[in-house]
Amino acid sequence: MKQVIKLFILTGLVAMTCLSCLKDKSPAITDTIDYFAIPKPVNGLDSLIDTIQHTYGLRVIYKFDPRVIDPTTFFVPASYDKAKGYTKYVVEKMWLQPISIFAPDFAKNQIPIEFLTVGTAIHFNSISSGGAAGAGLNAQYYRLGMGDVNSFSINRAWIREHINILYHEHAHQLDHKFGRPKGYDQVSQGTYYDLQFQYKTDDQAQKDGFFRAYGGYQPVEDFATTVEAIMRFPKDSVMKIIAKNPKLEVKYKMVNAFYLSKGIDLHMMQVKLDSVVKALVP
Repeated sequence: MKQVIKLFILTGLVAMTCLSCLKDKSPAITDTIDYFAIPKPVNGLDSLIDTIQHTYGLRVIYKFDPRVIDPTTFFVPASYDKAKGYTKYVVEKMWLQPISIFAPDFAKNQIPIEFLTVGTAIHFNSISSGGAAGAGLNAQYYRLGMGDVNSFSINRAWIREHINILYHEHAHQLDHKFGRPKGYDQVSQGTYYDLQFQYKTDDQAQKDGFFRAYGGYQPVEDFATTVEAIMRFPKDSVMKIIAKNPKLEVKYKMVNAFYLSKGIDLHMMQVKLDSVVKALVP
């Protein structure tokens, strides 16, 4: 009888252990958050974002979750009012519309599908990592991100200058996607400033073969600041700059050809953007 009772108890313990193992292998999932779901419009900005996505295939993001920015990234989200004005005036009117009209092939193939609007600066891995980090944020195929959105103002000078920086940041994305033109990095090889660019003026940098002092930091910024210069200055002014050093002419021709091959004439776009901003902001 004692053996039967022991056997009964042993069988029960084995059953409980097996049941416990089954439960451990099949945990209940209670997470109902879908990070890939597109939220329904709840305000005017959300409606504008939906319209832009339907028209141009790009979704502006001003609400962040772990799918968008990982927990080790430090940033300040843009305020609602600033993000709304920025999305309308900068993203839609000054960037997407002109490209779709004057460079449709570029718009079709080179515009990303996400655009992050960051209120101030963005820092990766550490709050003290530096406030720009644009090349890091934009070194991916599908997403472009811009900081300083909380400084947005319906001001012609601010908008026109910011669009130059936007083209600079988009250049990082194209750099990552296609690589810089063959031989570009060798034009100024051995003469890059590294962090010493902070002690150079733009005039000194141009004599050394860089469009801006920041372009002398490293090749990735050299490429982006060359694009930025073509978008900022009229063509005749660019020609005067490249006359300061033969290296500038080589880089200019490489960058200009690179963008023409992708379906956009940067000089033509520079002129169009001057006209657009004048009509947009009286």
